[in-house]
Amino acid sequence: MTQSPSQSPTHDTQWPRWEVFKQDSEKRPYQAVGSVHAGDPDHALLTARNVFVRRPAAVSLWAVREADILSATPEELAAHPAVLDTPGEADTYHVGVKKTHKRSMTFVDLVGTVQASGPGEALRQAQAAHADALAWLVFPEAAIARTDDDPGTVESWFAPAKDKTYKQQQYYGVIGKHVGQLKREGRMPRRVNEEPHVADHKVYDHPHDQPARTLEANAADVEVNP
Repeated sequence: MTQSPSQSPTHDTQWPRWEVFKQDSEKRPYQAVGSVHAGDPDHALLTARNVFVRRPAAVSLWAVREADILSATPEELAAHPAVLDTPGEADTYHVGVKKTHKRSMTFVDLVGTVQASGPGEALRQAQAAHADALAWLVFPEAAIARTDDDPGTVESWFAPAKDKTYKQQQYYGVIGKHVGQLKREGRMPRRVNEEPHVADHKVYDHPHDQPARTLEANAADVEVNP
């Protein structure tokens, strides 16, 4: 069951949590697809788009604060029947139901609306109309933050970026020269433990290749403390 902040056993220091409802097309119902934390309705919608609409198609998004949602399972209602008496404002309430465990994600479809004197009454009507549901949720119409339905908003928010230029990974810059160029110049090592060459000359000198007398001279310069 949804808890109000005052009922929470610990103080939550994060932004309020919003449940996200996405509509994939005009012929599909809104579905609860997950939640985001956000400071206000616009922030919630922008975050929801970035999280849930980057690849799948969508035509509309709703975000509803968790505190405005009343939800319950049959087991919770059996243990706490007083939930059906939860008071609130008279309004049009949206009803969501979960009917299957088959999907890997917790999808809840919004199946309609009811007129109710409060969230408890709305949940009671949802339970009566969908007795076989695994869970119900209700929230008032006034609690919805929604994207605009005009074509310009739908295009800018949800249309795929078909004309966006795409760059193959191999054409991105790398540190130093591209491996293909090094091969053409004969500077790629022939074995893993070989060093790059230009023709017969090494690209750089390795300390291990210094003449023995140079190493001995260097060692003599090192002061050894007793």
